[in-house]
Amino acid sequence: MSDPGGAAVEGLLPPRARTAPDANLLQSTPSDQGLSAASGQVDIHGVPISDLIPSVVEVVCKAQQCEADDMLEYILSRASKTPDDLIDLNGHVLLDKCINKVLPICNGHTEDIEGFPVSDIRKALIDYTACKQEDDLYKPFVLASNTALAHLKRLKIDGMREEESKEVQMFFQVHNSRCKLDIIVLPFPNYSEYFTDPRLGSWDKHVLMIGQDETPTASSWKDVLGVFELKRSKSEMRSPPKEYFVSKYQASKPKFLKIGKDGNELEETEPQEAPAVAERATLAEQAPLCRSARKTTQESTQMASGKRALDADSESRASKRSRPEEPWAHVTIQTALYAAEMQYANIAVKHALNCIVIGDNIWIWYYDRQGLISVAGFNFVQDLPRFLVLLYALQRFNLEDWGRNTDFKPHLKGDDVEFYTVKVGRHKLELVYQRKPRYGLVGRGTGVMDVTCETLAEENPVGGMVAKLYWAEEARISEEEILGHVEAVGKKFEDVRGHVPILLLSKRFPFFTSTIRRALGLKNPEKRSRTLVLLVFKKLSPIKELQGDELVDAWRQCVLCHYTLWSEGIHHRDVSHSNLMYYRDGDKVMGVLNDYDLSSLADSSNLLGNERTGTMPFMAIDLLEEDGQDGKVEHLYRHDMESFIYVFIWISLQYMNGKPLHPGPLDSWTKVDARECSKKKIYFLAFHQVPEDVDNYDLVMDLVIFLAQRLNTHSHRKATKKAARRRLADARSSDAIKAAAQNTLNTLGDLREEEDEEVYKAFLSQIPSVN
Repeated sequence: MSDPGGAAVEGLLPPRARTAPDANLLQSTPSDQGLSAASGQVDIHGVPISDLIPSVVEVVCKAQQCEADDMLEYILSRASKTPDDLIDLNGHVLLDKCINKVLPICNGHTEDIEGFPVSDIRKALIDYTACKQEDDLYKPFVLASNTALAHLKRLKIDGMREEESKEVQMFFQVHNSRCKLDIIVLPFPNYSEYFTDPRLGSWDKHVLMIGQDETPTASSWKDVLGVFELKRSKSEMRSPPKEYFVSKYQASKPKFLKIGKDGNELEETEPQEAPAVAERATLAEQAPLCRSARKTTQESTQMASGKRALDADSESRASKRSRPEEPWAHVTIQTALYAAEMQYANIAVKHALNCIVIGDNIWIWYYDRQGLISVAGFNFVQDLPRFLVLLYALQRFNLEDWGRNTDFKPHLKGDDVEFYTVKVGRHKLELVYQRKPRYGLVGRGTGVMDVTCETLAEENPVGGMVAKLYWAEEARISEEEILGHVEAVGKKFEDVRGHVPILLLSKRFPFFTSTIRRALGLKNPEKRSRTLVLLVFKKLSPIKELQGDELVDAWRQCVLCHYTLWSEGIHHRDVSHSNLMYYRDGDKVMGVLNDYDLSSLADSSNLLGNERTGTMPFMAIDLLEEDGQDGKVEHLYRHDMESFIYVFIWISLQYMNGKPLHPGPLDSWTKVDARECSKKKIYFLAFHQVPEDVDNYDLVMDLVIFLAQRLNTHSHRKATKKAARRRLADARSSDAIKAAAQNTLNTLGDLREEEDEEVYKAFLSQIPSVN
């Protein structure tokens, strides 16, 4: 027998022994469920990468599309002397100018550089197009690209930055670790403020050593600027033309790389044979995902570690193939995961850029916390000028252009960042990660850090401090404003006073993810636009550390605080185990309702009452089902009440002695989509799957039974309403219509939603006061 989600039923078997984890066991990065405003952090140890794939597929499917020349124009504008100027999507002035300037390099009509004869570009492309195996593609691609970079360094174009970025000095290199990364873009800095290893000698000498097994590859994802993922094409590639001219853009086939919700390539982008006049690459053999690029989500970002290594007996690169049993093996998913790795390894990353190369076609992909942008492809061998223009612009990118956030200065100790420093007004903060952002592509990406700041500590002697760093939606009321309202309510009500966070400092960084979308003329550029926010609070402890009566007491205080705020028009809307905190006031535990970044004000014109918010394992079943996910269900008090119950159940079942269990009995709630999560909750409540050795067993069972009964009543109410409406719709005669209408009115009147106060009182009656 199985549950609605397809997992074996465990509730009918003897409960498994609950054991606390080894104290030395590394804690994993939380799974990346939802990748939206609805996603939060859940501490599940060793989440397999296959459990993360559905959310990545969802994001890749929703990628916006952009024309190749528009993106090239934008990239060139970022490398110009006036990067903030509006770009001309009709004229492509910068692109046309730069294409003309790179033509002499494309055609070999430029002076040679010692070690980098310009003829090597053409020779390497001839070798590249003759390759039959994927492994053989890497060396000529790197040789052609680095030779081009050597010559592009000297190129002067009016209005563009005159030199390469000295803080970056990019170059290409085959990644020679066991992880299936193909080609990476690395920096060549002469100092190590941002990167692990300063390079010795010159760029020329270093690049000339590539391929001689003397050049080290990146030891950490934080050193990788971008990834070029290469795939062999089944179609034969044409050698480069004898001479290049300025030409109009010709799209690759397919023009865009697109996948369906199952992770497989969409039918309209199946590989096609190209016209004889300009043979194009096809989407032939896709590589399987670099499984251990994140086989289990761990804190380490070391690229060569066992956590990211392939299985010891892995097949050679040349035989990488897409497998039917691995629908997530598409190259777009693989490359998106690389972008997620780069975001995870660096602090407050603004965006990432990767490229997919299949045969002689190349596609640019742009990733940020608002979403993905898929760029139309082109043939980089037949249209070498466009490729060199891309390299020219990237070569002049500074760290900010590559997406790094230079407001945060890393202080390195070996390969690791010991701490970051950032200035907020006259305060200089030292930040050490307490909880890294979840592994993902879009959404808030919340990280929590311990804060040290002498000037701030002198002004606010509150003990420890923490910083919350996240990407907030521009359209939302700011968390700072919400907290102002919370503070005002706290002055009037004892249930709130002392039970809400104390904000010490805040900063909003002047960067918006909508900027690139507006510049490219994409549809709805402001939708889900995000900006980076830093908030500093008095330090609190997570409620999940508590046990017994202390847990019940702190949790109950949060329930009281939450309802008072709700009745005063402040709707929290994201009750989860990580948002309930505590501190000690003498011998008394004080519960704190934390995190208001998804909250709303009832009387605000900015109200987003039907928007799905929350953390999936704790979201109400109504909000997880189809109508809720589509924004057709109003977020009511009873939904947050349901979340409070799931939080108490979660802490009681998933933790022992304040430590998370590995595995935990409810782990599956985090590994499925919203609809499947709702099914698992329904099954859990129906069969009362609570081990008898859990802390606060009696209260857990009371809450399970209470919630199950209320949900059954709610389901009955919905079904009765539906039946009454059907009777009205099916009525034939006028008398029947009148009778059906009256019956419907009577039925709907009897089945009204309970008032918030009724729900609250019924809920509170289940919770014992332990004082």
